[in-house]
Amino acid sequence: MNNLKKSKEVEMLPLSNDYVFKRIFGKGGNEKILKSLLEAILKINIQKIEVKNPEIPKETIDEKLSILDIKAEINENTMIDIEMQVGNTTAIDRRLVVYNAKLIAGEIKVSEKYQTAKDTIVICIINDNVVERNAYLSLAMLKYEKTEEIRYVDMGYEKEEEYLTDMVKYYIIELPKFKTKKPKVADLLEKWLYVIGGDQKMMEECKKENGEMKEAIEQLEQMSADEYERELYEIRERSRLTYNTEMYEARRKGLEEGEERSKKEIAKKMKVEGIDIELIKKITNLTEEEIKAL
Repeated sequence: MNNLKKSKEVEMLPLSNDYVFKRIFGKGGNEKILKSLLEAILKINIQKIEVKNPEIPKETIDEKLSILDIKAEINENTMIDIEMQVGNTTAIDRRLVVYNAKLIAGEIKVSEKYQTAKDTIVICIINDNVVERNAYLSLAMLKYEKTEEIRYVDMGYEKEEEYLTDMVKYYIIELPKFKTKKPKVADLLEKWLYVIGGDQKMMEECKKENGEMKEAIEQLEQMSADEYERELYEIRERSRLTYNTEMYEARRKGLEEGEERSKKEIAKKMKVEGIDIELIKKITNLTEEEIKAL
């Protein structure tokens, strides 16, 4: 029995949700869709692409800390980890480094030779502003610092190397910055970002002129009308909101406990100095019983 709703007036699920993003771009058989997006981001020609983790284990949908990323190999020489980050962006720089380290470690383990390790690229599309840069797409690499004058040795190099290696790259795309710019669609990437951002007008235009985008949007429409898929999306959203709420409460509780400890430390020192209990009560808001117990 078909789960599709008959009504055409169905609210589209957001491609900027990690589950929906993984479902469209990481699904087996959708390699052409992912290839189009990656070519737009990396500005390269991809001859071959293989998604390494097309499945979405059911238990990861409602796991609060699970990462629904897409791992793919392109042109048989580069491993890619692409993630749609919709929730917590705390320490995103360190997390990107960890993601890339896992890719590298996996390749070294497979090849057992440093020389045969593949290039690694981590792409993070974020529904938040996290990088203090005037760009919605930022590329980071391992760059040498400027040489200190006392360390300078004239070796005759007319042009010094700028980067340690080009094997490790990080791409960060911040959707709010893209929306702030409101570009007039300069290239394929900006078309994709409009689609990922849920711009209905751009979606209709892209369906007419780009085969991969047409396929992605049509699959998104089908997914949005499927009651089972909507249920999985809603479970994922509830899990994310629950996690964010728990993290907020934990931080708030930690601050309150820290403030309480601080007040007691102050009261204890004042008590040692022989300061009147009434004055200690007024300054710290502690009770007389709490102060005497210190």
